[in-house]
Amino acid sequence: MATETRITRGRGLGWLLHLLALLICGACFTYGATLYESLPDPVPTHWGPDGSPDDWSPKSFGSVFFAPMMGAGVSIFLALVTAAVSKMDQPDKDASLWKLYGREAVIRGTVAAMGGTSILLAVLFGFLAAAGWVNPDRVPLWPAIVLTALILAVIPVSYAAASRWAHRTAHHQGIRPTEAEEQESRLWVAGIIYNNPEDPQLLVPRRAGTGLGLTVNVGNRKGRIAVAIFLTVFVVFPLVLGVVLAL
Repeated sequence: MATETRITRGRGLGWLLHLLALLICGACFTYGATLYESLPDPVPTHWGPDGSPDDWSPKSFGSVFFAPMMGAGVSIFLALVTAAVSKMDQPDKDASLWKLYGREAVIRGTVAAMGGTSILLAVLFGFLAAAGWVNPDRVPLWPAIVLTALILAVIPVSYAAASRWAHRTAHHQGIRPTEAEEQESRLWVAGIIYNNPEDPQLLVPRRAGTGLGLTVNVGNRKGRIAVAIFLTVFVVFPLVLGVVLAL
């Protein structure tokens, strides 16, 4: 118990990110309340690719504050997902201290990644709401594109930082991995991306601490193709389309 307490000490600081996201949404609500009476009726509720409104609704609390409510809802949902991840995949009773630190790194990476995503989504929804209140006739889309790119970047950065923390802290306390554990750690880039050229499998079990399910092995050709297709369809194409339409 003392060892587990030492390893998990400080994990709770990552939860402050979710609190900050809710504070951002609260600030957006407060700002919107000062503008509510001056807003037109009906109010624009959707803007097209060129930033011009293409849908309107009667002015009400729901139509005016939908975006910040969405931001707050997403932040709460991500916080619940974060809490569930650490409970879904319990450590082995005989796990070494190095394994426990590795699992803690993944959990902290998840907390930081979900918290960072919560903040960026709160900023995104808050920006869209405030821009629509201040200038209903045109909402610039480039900040949304930038924030979307940052959301995609914060996840791997969070896990990489947590992995470095775990290795540094473990070494500082004199904890060293066995040869097998060292080899296993090298297979996980940034602590979560499985990269094993000698493993022909496309899908492998997720690493301890990330919950249940499978992940892609980017070490073989099939895995790299699958990841390339996913990034092209769900990341590159939407971002390029958004940039083109925003110009």
